[in-house]
Amino acid sequence: MDTPESLEWQRLAFVENRNGRAAALVFAHQGIAQYESAIRESDSGGNQYGATYRESLMASIQVYREYLQTDGER
Repeated sequence: MDTPESLEWQRLAFVENRNGRAAALVFAHQGIAQYESAIRESDSGGNQYGATYRESLMASIQVYREYLQTDGER
């Protein structure tokens, strides 16, 4: 079974293969911003998407951060 982490690594590899490393780095930055925003919104009582999917969003954020720290090298 695929984990949220492995799915995000696959997604990043797909974006990088299709559009290049620079696009994958942008994708990771945007994903972090969107997922953190969803979590913050749910924490403040707004849309509950972030609460419902908090665990998988946090896993995705961690993968994106790892990807950015290694500049896309894995």
